[in-house]
Amino acid sequence: MHKSATAEVLLTDAQHLGGDRYAVAARWHRDRFIEGGGLVDRDDLVDSDALVDSDALAVPLDGRTLDPVLLAETARQAAIHLSHRFHDIPLGHPFVLGEISVELDETLPALTDAVLETHCRRAAGHPRRACLELDATVRAAGRAAGRARVRWEAMEPRRYALLRTRGATASGPPDPGADGAVALSPALLGLRQDRDVLLAADAGRSGRWWLRLDPGHPVLFDHPSDHIPGMALVEAFRQAAGLTAVARGAVAPDRVRDVSTLTVEFTSFGEPDLPVAITVEPAGTAGPRGMGAPRGMGAPEDVAEPVRATEPREPGKPTEPGKPGEPCGGPAALLLTATQGDRTLAQARIRCGTTGRARRRTGIAC
Repeated sequence: MHKSATAEVLLTDAQHLGGDRYAVAARWHRDRFIEGGGLVDRDDLVDSDALVDSDALAVPLDGRTLDPVLLAETARQAAIHLSHRFHDIPLGHPFVLGEISVELDETLPALTDAVLETHCRRAAGHPRRACLELDATVRAAGRAAGRARVRWEAMEPRRYALLRTRGATASGPPDPGADGAVALSPALLGLRQDRDVLLAADAGRSGRWWLRLDPGHPVLFDHPSDHIPGMALVEAFRQAAGLTAVARGAVAPDRVRDVSTLTVEFTSFGEPDLPVAITVEPAGTAGPRGMGAPRGMGAPEDVAEPVRATEPREPGKPTEPGKPGEPCGGPAALLLTATQGDRTLAQARIRCGTTGRARRRTGIAC
């Protein structure tokens, strides 16, 4: 699974079921990708595009459901494990992710065992390259809760080294906005520890943050890396989407970390010594390069690729009485972009809030 610490390994077994079908068992011994919990206080809402005008924002977060980003990490580990065990990829080969996505129909129960019913195959169109893709149905507590997808390439080490050498510098002058970035409170993001906050707010521009990373983080930097870990970008995207959704009144502050769909696609390596900007906007039918269109591999193994977000199964419903800004169909998807200089590292589509089927069953908007 390309992890150093046993505690970071989420898989327990895998079985070949025939053809391209595999069953992968996971045991979630924690319920968050990184540590969760805390309080959201109105005074911590420093900015997004708007502030929530409410005095009742100090609400404890809970860990009663599994973090969807932890599920994305589980799918990433499954892709690596199946590659080595069943697809003859030698140990020591770097992995470059092209896409990672999660779509939930049910909230995932915390601290439970799960099975990923997967199809894992060589991708069409790359006969001389080890490009693979995984599609999985996630079963937890006896129910089909959602789906996950991963696309990646296993590279021979010399080819990977050449790729890294050619793309090791960002183009364009550094943006001065990074110098005045304002650190965010962990409570604002439903977190307890400062090291888990991956964003600093741009003092001069709303809707933009700067990536901040702790190289000693036990989850994001479980082992040395020559690039910004992909899962760090996935978590940063989730944090930026949550802040935006709360500030716009689309989700409640105690659900700042909840997402129902997540899609991240990577286009370039991120250099750890250069600033990275995270920007957000409402998602249209396509991003700058057309989110969801096929594109080349471009992110190393640790960098999760953009997850393919899907539209809700039902059209948006009228706003629920008493919950302004929270349509029953859920908040609109957000398009997020990570850039370094004038180079795009990754893009994501994220829909925050309660999963679709749970929303339909309970009538709760978000």
